[in-house]
Amino acid sequence: MTTSAKGHKYILLGASRGLGWAAYQEIKMQEPDSEVLLVARKIDSKKNELKSLTTAYSFDLTHWSKDDSLFKKIIEFQPTHLIYCAGGGPHGDFVTKKWTDHEWALKINFLTPAQMIHQLGQNKNDLKDLKSVIVVGSSIAESNADPQAASYCAAKHALKGLVATLQIEDKTTFKLQLFSPGYMETDLLPAHSWPRLENKAEKPEKVASELYSSLIKP
Repeated sequence: MTTSAKGHKYILLGASRGLGWAAYQEIKMQEPDSEVLLVARKIDSKKNELKSLTTAYSFDLTHWSKDDSLFKKIIEFQPTHLIYCAGGGPHGDFVTKKWTDHEWALKINFLTPAQMIHQLGQNKNDLKDLKSVIVVGSSIAESNADPQAASYCAAKHALKGLVATLQIEDKTTFKLQLFSPGYMETDLLPAHSWPRLENKAEKPEKVASELYSSLIKP
């Protein structure tokens, strides 16, 4: 499968809601002829909206280490841009939450994107069209303490450290970038959390526009 002559080819991971879904809408608005592969665990949650899409793939990103079907799909699709938007984690005191919830947060925010980057680099000869890989961090949690979100914060710290180090090493054929938005108004942000109460959360559509204009726009 070759790159579309009419536009770029995007893969959006974590695309059924929040920033991922907003990024899809922004890309199609800016590049109507682009091809987009949407990947999400609950792709059926967008059933009506996805009727007009040619490519949507259901996959639990926390299963990346034991299921290579998505990576095979990535090679088959031959993207020019890959954007990892998946994220989340338990909100509350660290010791009161189940360890499995923290483990999920570490996987979805760090271990999966880290393994993805590793595999993309190892298979660069099979992904000759891949120009950029963008992973989503957090302007708050990746550098500072984030009360009530300890495991999410830990994972975003690790993700920033990984990307910053790999950017210096510069051993890949694609451009690796970290996009770090603030809090967003999504269902992942609890209604009683301080960003909502203090109106510090931005709409995903606005953040998606910033992502496109700063990291993607030709």
